[in-house]
Amino acid sequence: MVDTLIGRECHLHILRSAFDALRAGSGTAVALAGEPGVGKSALLWVAANTARAAGVAVVAVRGAELAQSPDIDEACAQVVDAVRAHEAAGKPVLVTVDDLHLVGADEAGLLPRLLRRTATGPVLCVLAYRRRQLAPSLAAALADASTGPLRLAPLDPLTRDQAADLLGERPDADEIHREAAGNPQYIKVLCALRDTGSTAEAGASIFAELAGLDPEALAAARAAAVLGEPFHVALLAEVAGLDEPTAVRALDQLTYVDLVRPAERGSQLALRHRAVGEAVYERLEPSLRFALHRCAADALARDGAPVAQRARHVIRAADPQNPEHLTTLIAAARGTLYNSPATAAEYLQAAGPLLREGHEGHDHAHEVQVLLARARVLSGEFAEGRALLDALRSTGPEDHPDGAALDSIRIERRLGRHFEAGALARSGLAALTALAETDSATAAALHTELADATYDVQDYESSRMHAETAAAIAALHGDRVGEAHALAQSALGHLFTDDENTALARAARAAELIDAAADTTLLTNLAAPLQLGMTEGLLGRLTDSERHLSRAEALGRRTGQSYLDGSLLTVLANAQCRLGKLRPTLATLDRVARRLAELGGNGLNPSEEAVSANLRAAALYWRDEPGDAEQMRVELDRAFAVASDSSTSWAMAVRCFHAELVLLTGDPLRARSLLLEAAGEDLSGISPWRRPRWCDTLAEIALAVGDSTDADRWAALAERAPQRPPTLRAFALRAGMWANAALGDDEAALKSAQEAATEFTARGERIEVCRTLLAATEIALRAGQARLVPGWLDRVGLLAEQCGSTRLMARVAQYRSRLAASAEVRSGSHAHQGSDPWSAAAPLSVREREIADLVSTGMTNPAIAEMLFLSVRTVESHLRQIYRKLDVPNRAALTRAVMDARRA
Repeated sequence: MVDTLIGRECHLHILRSAFDALRAGSGTAVALAGEPGVGKSALLWVAANTARAAGVAVVAVRGAELAQSPDIDEACAQVVDAVRAHEAAGKPVLVTVDDLHLVGADEAGLLPRLLRRTATGPVLCVLAYRRRQLAPSLAAALADASTGPLRLAPLDPLTRDQAADLLGERPDADEIHREAAGNPQYIKVLCALRDTGSTAEAGASIFAELAGLDPEALAAARAAAVLGEPFHVALLAEVAGLDEPTAVRALDQLTYVDLVRPAERGSQLALRHRAVGEAVYERLEPSLRFALHRCAADALARDGAPVAQRARHVIRAADPQNPEHLTTLIAAARGTLYNSPATAAEYLQAAGPLLREGHEGHDHAHEVQVLLARARVLSGEFAEGRALLDALRSTGPEDHPDGAALDSIRIERRLGRHFEAGALARSGLAALTALAETDSATAAALHTELADATYDVQDYESSRMHAETAAAIAALHGDRVGEAHALAQSALGHLFTDDENTALARAARAAELIDAAADTTLLTNLAAPLQLGMTEGLLGRLTDSERHLSRAEALGRRTGQSYLDGSLLTVLANAQCRLGKLRPTLATLDRVARRLAELGGNGLNPSEEAVSANLRAAALYWRDEPGDAEQMRVELDRAFAVASDSSTSWAMAVRCFHAELVLLTGDPLRARSLLLEAAGEDLSGISPWRRPRWCDTLAEIALAVGDSTDADRWAALAERAPQRPPTLRAFALRAGMWANAALGDDEAALKSAQEAATEFTARGERIEVCRTLLAATEIALRAGQARLVPGWLDRVGLLAEQCGSTRLMARVAQYRSRLAASAEVRSGSHAHQGSDPWSAAAPLSVREREIADLVSTGMTNPAIAEMLFLSVRTVESHLRQIYRKLDVPNRAALTRAVMDARRA
């Protein structure tokens, strides 16, 4: 018997045990009950094939064939006679009965006769049936038999884990599993539909269920498939072309064969599952499909059905001579534009052929084009949307900006064309000023765009003014989401013009408005929670940032609004990475990668591509699972390649982050070269507010290479730089930690470290807290203040586990081992006077003494580099200085010198 059948290991085990009993000469019976398509027939097929391969006689029975035989008594008797004949020949027998429920009330007594055979000889009987269609008498017989020779083995829907092999690694796997309710057949149909637009082979078995239906029932099934949703009998009758009594009889037959079931609510009916409807619909002749849709559209219009319900039929059977069809499609597009822009685009494309010259619907042409362009934009199809908008701008009035003008600005911004977006916004606002419409909703949107444009060029005062104006106008029009968008922009303007308190207040108010907004309202402007999330990230409110960004991402994914995906996903991944949520970070970045693959040659906005690559490299570095190091190098190279040819602010930032990761991987000299090449020797090439972060990195590099003067210089520059946003204060404090450590002022270094850790903790930046406390651990051990270390290591260990960082957990383990070793050394040296074996030796630096001590224990240079978080090159450089100062030629001589110093 096969070892695997997806999700049916338990049932295979039951059948395997039954076969073992059969070969031992004992009979038994197994009943497989479940929904259509759940896998009953597959188990029967496996059982029959296994039996034949083992030389067991097989009697295969189909309930449909028995039910259709002229004399069911005779047909059942033939089955039992065949079993007896094999028994008489001395052969064990497997009897499979598929669709037992179709046998009806079992007047012929097939079930009891088969069960008697299992009780008297080597006969295994495997039954399969649908419980919903089982006649009461047959159900009672099965229940009675289950107390004796019959084992009931119901088939439940597949769990998500069980269905993993069917679903694969597709991004919509959870959605398909949920929609299919775990039914394997429906999963296959829905996967095929999404991948090829066809129900493929999985739909063929569903379509086969129509065999044997009378013409009226078949017509009803086809009409139900065209309606595609729950229906009343009267509507189905009209679409199918039946009178109501005939329709009722047809539906009774469809219900009997379980193709139609009562809908979840009300008195309506529906096909058993959407997959059933898709399979039936796919095999309709095009002409019949068209006629049924037109009939459905007309019937629904007469009943006054909602526009969306009518539109799904009009789109497939639009009549150019029927003006109502055009207005229906346009109204449906308006209603679904933000909930499903792809669907809205389908409606509008179907409306296009109805817009003929001289036709009364031609007046709707402009609106159709504007709506279609917006649907394309919302779906992320920027090239198509831009082409439509360019055509509108070339033919429409230029002195009155409208929704098309706003969409043009937004497309330019999403494509990274910030100067063009700003120019269009200024032109539109000037036109509205000339028309004295400076307080219109369009004016508010234009001010919002200009707030973005001026922020991009670091004109924070102008950005704040435009944002405040936009917020006031939006509030006047009751546009709470638009007001929140503008307030979040305003917060940044206040932040960068030295008014942090107002910035925090504006962001808090924006968050209130977004949190109070219904999803349907928020869908009209997903840029608002994106802007709020970015603002909260800069203000250090990372948890709130992740919450608002995740809501926007979920809404966009649910509705197909993908126009913000690039920036939204990278900003979300950045917040998650700063929070130390490494696995969620990588999952978000996987979506960015899929988006990049889908866009192909068009690619992402370069800034989003480079930033996402850097973020993935950082997450992989800290996670540090097998294969992560190699993949991290690939991502680092990709980010650097994208950013290296650009002089924009984002490119400089990407290159600086690249340098920081190079430092973390153990190459401080190359990291310094890369960072200064990107930012300039005095960091004048980057914005002043970004400098504390990179001063921190440069101070750490200076400590690593033993340059205390340079470390002090960078710490001083960090202290003088504007420490806004507030998240950067921690980096300035940590720069001071590195500098004080380089200068030998360990007390001041530890104080700065604790202050920096407190700041990072307040922002939720777990990784940075860990980095800071590990550095403080190193300084404390060097300064002989080991009492501080255990608590820090406990805290880092807990945070590392929360982050899922193997690297940080390994470093905690190294320090704990080192702490234990240090305690042993201290306990063994209490009897000796003096605690510094180097007091009489040549003046080595603190780092040089540390390396010399480790060399004396026999550690190699790579091992020392790993323990002290230095590069091997840096360790070698220190060793050369040690050899020169102590006048020793090699490691052995150095070890003797260390031991002599200790004895002294």
